[in-house]
Amino acid sequence: MAPAACAALGRAIVAVPPWSEMPYSAEAITGYLVAVEDGARRYRIEVDGMTAGAVAVRYPWLRGVYLELLALLPEFQNQGIGSAVLDWLAREALHREARNLWACASSFNEAALRFYARHGFAETAVLHGLVADGFDEILLRKFPLGSVPAGG
Repeated sequence: MAPAACAALGRAIVAVPPWSEMPYSAEAITGYLVAVEDGARRYRIEVDGMTAGAVAVRYPWLRGVYLELLALLPEFQNQGIGSAVLDWLAREALHREARNLWACASSFNEAALRFYARHGFAETAVLHGLVADGFDEILLRKFPLGSVPAGG
């Protein structure tokens, strides 16, 4: 992603839950989006020419693929975009012969936890204080990966 696009997206992401409820700054999110790391990819989600959000994926990670970030701006939520991202990611994981698909959600983010559960993820562990004191993250795992939608 271009740095200017990352800066605008960083400001937008930090303004919405769960990021707005945690100790993140727009600069920190922007820095994360522009960072180049081995085994990590960041993508801008685009819908009809507009930036809808971002997705970040890490591979390999615990014998699978880790969805490090799925951030959809509010006006693009509840339209099937997140489901399409998970379908794409599951196909990518199978293509790489991964055994697991991983994600993490804040314990207070009930909508995200329901979303991942609908897509076959199960709670694996509670990570106390991962982001900051007083905030717990739920590590989620989808296994096995044998049944994903065809396409793409």
